[in-house]
Amino acid sequence: MARSKASSIFNFKSSCPAETARLAGLFAAALRGGDAIFLEGPIGAGKTFFVRELAAALGAKQLPVSASFNLMRAYRGRLKLYHFDLFRAGEADMENIGLDEYLGRADGITAVEWPAAAEGLHGREVIRLEFALAGGDARAVKVSAGPGAAAALAAIEAKWLKK
Repeated sequence: MARSKASSIFNFKSSCPAETARLAGLFAAALRGGDAIFLEGPIGAGKTFFVRELAAALGAKQLPVSASFNLMRAYRGRLKLYHFDLFRAGEADMENIGLDEYLGRADGITAVEWPAAAEGLHGREVIRLEFALAGGDARAVKVSAGPGAAAALAAIEAKWLKK
């Protein structure tokens, strides 16, 4: 992984699903209650796979599947994982979905796939993961966040590099 000049942007390269699962495990160890991650990228780029592996690393017994027909599902582990999939949602739906009630909850982590509809909703710092296809099973994951998450991201980077 190479880090850009901005201290809150990190670029991870995963060559296979096992490496993406390892990255999710590093995030699970570093994230704390109240953290939120927004996952972006094209269909098939690995967003739901990452969330599933994040849930597994948190100790959830039931694992996420694509939530496109369920806007939110919760999974119990070391921390709860609140998984939102806003693929079919628009800005007008945000008030009824209740995402704002989950962002920042101390008992869990909120993971939001397809977060564009929620951009104007939150005033909180979120960690953004931008997934890109990189040929075959390889993925490029650009991670960015504000200063509140910089230390956690640096710790993830250090562990990632130790392979």
